[in-house]
Amino acid sequence: MIRLCILSGALLLAGCQAVSTDSARQTQGLQKGAEEQKSQPQNAKARDYTVLRAAGRDSRHSSDESPRQRQTEAREQEQQDLWQAIADDMKLDIPANHPRVVAQRKWYLKQPNYMRSVTERARPFLYLIKEEIEKRDMPMELALLPVVESTFNPKAYSHGHAAGLWQMLHGTGKNFGLHYDSWYDGRYDIMASTRAALDYLEYLHKFFDGNWTHALAAYNSGEGRVQRAIRANRRQGKATDYWSLSLPKETQNYVPKLMALADILKRSDHYGMDVPALPNRPQVAAVEVEGQVDLNMAADLAGVSRSQLKALNPAYKHTSTSPLIAAEILVPVRHAETFELAMADLPAEERMNYQRYRVKGGDSLGVIARRYGTQVVALKQANNLRGNTIRIGQTLLVPSVTTPAPSRTSGDQNIYRVQAGDSLSVIASRFSVSIADLLRWNQLSNKHMLRAGQQLIVAANAG
Repeated sequence: MIRLCILSGALLLAGCQAVSTDSARQTQGLQKGAEEQKSQPQNAKARDYTVLRAAGRDSRHSSDESPRQRQTEAREQEQQDLWQAIADDMKLDIPANHPRVVAQRKWYLKQPNYMRSVTERARPFLYLIKEEIEKRDMPMELALLPVVESTFNPKAYSHGHAAGLWQMLHGTGKNFGLHYDSWYDGRYDIMASTRAALDYLEYLHKFFDGNWTHALAAYNSGEGRVQRAIRANRRQGKATDYWSLSLPKETQNYVPKLMALADILKRSDHYGMDVPALPNRPQVAAVEVEGQVDLNMAADLAGVSRSQLKALNPAYKHTSTSPLIAAEILVPVRHAETFELAMADLPAEERMNYQRYRVKGGDSLGVIARRYGTQVVALKQANNLRGNTIRIGQTLLVPSVTTPAPSRTSGDQNIYRVQAGDSLSVIASRFSVSIADLLRWNQLSNKHMLRAGQQLIVAANAG
């Protein structure tokens, strides 16, 4: 099923009047008065309507509105910006005048393009992170950690072997539930790594008796180092707050970077920082799929480009999900239902491309798995094997991480002859076209009605 990371309210427009509705989740900073119970517009028409009203082009005269009404409408419009909604929910005390915070703030303000590039990379993922933090009632400043850690680059990898948006080490990720195998690295999985990072931060917060600055410092340098610094100060009769601790230079600047950015977002008008607006609604949805799935086929079924699907799901090392765990595949929201329905209708045996291999002398499941870049468990699953015994001459299905070369007829490169075991979903994936196109080009009414030897048009200029 689709796991959207928000339950959004719907807004219906009738003429120029907005119909009020309750939002599924109100941002904590909103006031609770009766007038504020109007829903925040979420779709394109609603946003246009808000702009028109703000410009004084509504059918009502601006003088008919009370100051409080205008203030409420301005607040609602402001909440359409995700960065502003995050800033409004921040709860940590920020020592804005501390020299280390001032120094980091000056750096941000001298880099006008920094937040523009960060915003573009954060666009698909920031809302999901905000929602996960809200669910846990954690400080919203934590949504800025991927900015400090990786500039919201989901493929980031450091010289210290930390990886992903949250720059988690292999061991730390494993301790907090991330999975690794030859097909998948959980540190690059947007949703899995977010949950693991927040689990780790909750652990650190509890470890340091509810002190968030100590917890943040420990996220950077480890709880042991921060704990030793606290004990050293205590022995010397010094203060034990974060700002008084003797920590590595990187850690001394780490928390100030986060706080300086939080301060800028909370007072962007004051500092004159141009932070591009982001829609305050989900951009992608997580679709849960069982079994190993060819990602090229998944992209075709969802109706998105293969490069886009790969960019949204960088955890997968090959062109397929892992056979060892169920997958959460991120797709754009508008394609999520299509993808879910297509996957539900796709037989399990068609979710991966397979090669046929005849067992030779000296072969074992391990040898074959290494040769084809797969795993023994995947071979067993594909061939319904309970043990490791195979025999010479036996034919095995081998999960393929690359799409096999298509078999066209010799006379026309745009015509494909159906092979035994083919389906429209497999053929669409091979030729990078959609199932809908194949149905239309070949005037098919039932996508399962294929027979071996049948010729199909597989390119637009052939139809």
